[in-house]
Amino acid sequence: MKLSKTYKYIIFDFDGTINDTSPGIYATFTEVLSQFGVDASSVDLSRHIGPPLDDSYTRLVGAERCREAVELHKRVFTQTNAAANSFLYDGITDVLTALKNSGKYVLAIASSKYEPHVVESLRCKGLAGYFDAAYGQTDKRGFKRDVIRQLVADNGWQPSLCLMIGDTPHDIEGARECGMDAVAVTYGFGKESELIAADPIAVVGSPKEITELLL
Repeated sequence: MKLSKTYKYIIFDFDGTINDTSPGIYATFTEVLSQFGVDASSVDLSRHIGPPLDDSYTRLVGAERCREAVELHKRVFTQTNAAANSFLYDGITDVLTALKNSGKYVLAIASSKYEPHVVESLRCKGLAGYFDAAYGQTDKRGFKRDVIRQLVADNGWQPSLCLMIGDTPHDIEGARECGMDAVAVTYGFGKESELIAADPIAVVGSPKEITELLL
């Protein structure tokens, strides 16, 4: 598969695209929900990797207690060192190395993860040096489109030269709302049928295929 146009900026999602963060995230959600009297075993937690925490906890504990739950989530994630309780997808470091060394692209992160947790996770996994910018959720931006839009605006990038790579429809739709193309990966948390329905320009099934697509 070949892309029909040339890009300069490659924007990666983090959870489910670069790193399998499910062990730490699921443990964090489980602990928070237990303190709110919710049995996490009855919840499909994979549906809550991708959306903003505010959106997830509004659904899980209600709007009135959402803010309290989000703040607890941030504390639990840090206190339990959830960033370390994760696994890089096989071959993803090779992808980042190849793209960086090619000199063709500027690499960045746009994640719905709380931004300090994104920065800590990149440091923890030894990946910070690959990326020129890493943006995540803050009190002022939550949805993927907000994160992408701020990343592009702050760095003066032209959206038509940007390509988003992510594992959920939030990534594909957020990129489109910001005027850029997106590639879906099926090895993460998103369901393949929903990714295809979001209409990305390409769908890949492994990190290696990202390299093949871009180089």
